[in-house]
Amino acid sequence: MEFIDLELPTTPSLGATLTLPDDPRIAVLMVQGSGVHDRDGNMPAVGFRSTLYRRVARELSRRGEIASLRFDKRGSEKPANSNYDYTIPQRLDDMRAAMRVLREHERTAGLPLFLVGHSEGAMMVAKLAETEPVRGVVSLAAPFGNVFELQRARAQRLIDKGNETQIKRGERALEYYARLEQYFKEGTKLLPEQFREFAEPYKDAGFQGWESYDWLAGHWADALKADPTRQGIPMLVVQGGRDARLWPDNDERWERWCAERELADYVLIDQMGHDLNDAREKHFRVDNEVLDTVTSWLQRHA
Repeated sequence: MEFIDLELPTTPSLGATLTLPDDPRIAVLMVQGSGVHDRDGNMPAVGFRSTLYRRVARELSRRGEIASLRFDKRGSEKPANSNYDYTIPQRLDDMRAAMRVLREHERTAGLPLFLVGHSEGAMMVAKLAETEPVRGVVSLAAPFGNVFELQRARAQRLIDKGNETQIKRGERALEYYARLEQYFKEGTKLLPEQFREFAEPYKDAGFQGWESYDWLAGHWADALKADPTRQGIPMLVVQGGRDARLWPDNDERWERWCAERELADYVLIDQMGHDLNDAREKHFRVDNEVLDTVTSWLQRHA
């Protein structure tokens, strides 16, 4: 492993880790799901601990001689109850800076370069691939549609199927998203401190504490809607049969999408949960079939 400072032009550098096998044959940029994760998957601002992306990087290196770079997101170092001002374009710019590292590093320069994204990160890498030359894109547990609509659908699910407490929480969440949508439609701009003041009363419902207003507005506007196959870039879409965080028909939507595109491969892994885990097991373990599927696809397209 090599620790790197990811240099950015308008903000302090971000910490990154380059995982290197002895003889790397493929280079991968790995992008996390929604939230203010560090490179491994932790979210200190909300007390969430994870080693998901470290584990995936280690296994790709061991199984397929695949080098991977992962980096801390903007805001991951902030304490709880902070104000966040990150945007989707900023996130994409950070990913471009990370790609430059892989293209210029002495151990990865010239290697076939792929993008691997998880959850919202899968949407991010698909969008980036529309403008950046890469060998292929791997989409893991991606929502079929924007995160704003997904959160609203989750709230509606509580109302439709929950108990009395859950129904009230769902109704509060829908109120939160309806008020936000009205701001977006009107073109209202809320500063980070204004957004937190607006959202704080919904902490028990829709507001999770790490969102930024501009990030939510970007999702509402479908800023990450993308199809890299139109640029001739192959794409692997992996969905889990035990993923309870997405739409109930999320996997079916992706299967239809892939069937209409010659360069898109669709794989459904029955036991996979949203965090790429074997959801049949009580303890957390990245599912072996997920790792083998990704490794073999990367090798085949390299």
